[in-house]
Amino acid sequence: MELFKLDPGLAAWTWIAFGALLFILWKFVFPPLMKNIKTRERTIAKSVDNAAAIERRLGEIEEEREKILKEAGVKADEILHQTRKDAEVLKAKLVEKAEKEAENILVLARNKAAAEREALLQTLQEDLADFVCDASEKVIGASFISEKERQWTRELVKEL
Repeated sequence: MELFKLDPGLAAWTWIAFGALLFILWKFVFPPLMKNIKTRERTIAKSVDNAAAIERRLGEIEEEREKILKEAGVKADEILHQTRKDAEVLKAKLVEKAEKEAENILVLARNKAAAEREALLQTLQEDLADFVCDASEKVIGASFISEKERQWTRELVKEL
C-alpha cells in the first residue's frame, strides 16, 4: 500500500471539484461578502466622521461653559462688591444713628445690622445658587438638576 501514489483520475476529479467550488464561491458567495465588507467600511468611516464632529462640538460646548462660568464669576463678584458697598453704607448710617442714642440702643442697633447683613448674604447665596443652576440648565439645554441637587448647590454656596 503506497500512501503517496499519483492517481490521474482522482487528480482530475479533485481539480473539477475545486473548479466547481471556486465557481460557486465566485458567483454566489464573494459578491455579497464584498458588498457587506464595503458597507461595513462606509459605516466605520461615517462613525469616525461623526465622532470627530462630536469631539469638535464637545470642545465648543466646553469653551461656552468656561465662558459662562467666567461671566457668572464676574457677576457674582460684582454682586458681592455691591452688597459689601451697601452693607458699608448701611453700617455707616446705623453707626451715626447709634452715636446719637444711648449706649444700650447702640448695642441693639449693631446686633440688628449684623442680622440683616447675614440675611442679605443668605438671600444672595440662595439667589446665586439658583442663578448657577438656571444658567447651567440654559447651557445644557435640559433640566438635569433635581431639587435635591439644587439644595446641595445652595449649601455649597453658603459654605463659600
